[in-house]
Amino acid sequence: LYPDNVAAVMNERQLTYRELNARSNRLARKLRETGVEADQLVAILAERSLDMVVGILAILKAGGAYVPVDPDYPEERIRFMIEDSGAPLLLIQKHLNEKTDFVGTRLELDDFVWGDRGADSEGALDASNLEPISGSSNLAYVIYTSGTTGRPKGTLIEHKNVVRLLFNDKNLFDFGPSDTWTLFHSFCFDFSVWEMYGALLYGGKLVIVQPLTAKNPADFLALLGREQVTILNQTPTYFYQLLRKVLADHPYDLRIRNVIFGGEALSPLLLKGFKTKYPETKLINMYGITETTVHVTYKEITWV
Repeated sequence: LYPDNVAAVMNERQLTYRELNARSNRLARKLRETGVEADQLVAILAERSLDMVVGILAILKAGGAYVPVDPDYPEERIRFMIEDSGAPLLLIQKHLNEKTDFVGTRLELDDFVWGDRGADSEGALDASNLEPISGSSNLAYVIYTSGTTGRPKGTLIEHKNVVRLLFNDKNLFDFGPSDTWTLFHSFCFDFSVWEMYGALLYGGKLVIVQPLTAKNPADFLALLGREQVTILNQTPTYFYQLLRKVLADHPYDLRIRNVIFGGEALSPLLLKGFKTKYPETKLINMYGITETTVHVTYKEITWV
């Protein structure tokens, strides 16, 4: 509906919905050429970036399911996840090639996001939308959890689970194209599913947060003000650290409409100072596990 609106931004780089769609379509076409079909697993080894978002969407458009692999993981875990998934194809950023000894087919994301094959050049692939080959019961992604034994375990999630998550919850939220979200969490943590698709499926803007910024509450607070973030998703532990900066004097005009908690137990009494300073911001506690697709419970915190 809004092809020229900004879809995703990181630092000085951004992609509109039109650009994001074209780049992911071109890469999806290449994936189809390499044999990707419905339920085909494709591993993606990438830092949190615009490249990563394009890669994920391309895998889904091609009909496959993505297996996110964090480059910060130890080499042994990276190897285990790729081998255990059985993915015959790896999307990877060029500078991360030495992170894995994967011997299957590799495609470098950089070429399709910023190179000639991702732009409107003579040698670029067709950027039109592909005919869908997967349906609601096909796989969307496989996220590896620690498992009860400490051995990583792949959790298979279908498209209908993600649709249920975002559109059943529509009765609880009023997300829209005027919202700005942060992609704060690793794509190996399913909170990222909520963040990424919550922004893109409702036509909002996704601000991709650099890991160094995420680790520094003062820098993250500055980003929230600069980007005018309206939907913030946090684990309670990190939000308590951010809270110290938020409650102190700062020059930022925050526009946060919803703070959504997940991932661990919440102590509502610790939110009293925030609710006093920002009474119009909704504080919502949600809970779920990877197997149930991010969130299954909802409780607005009003009594603090």
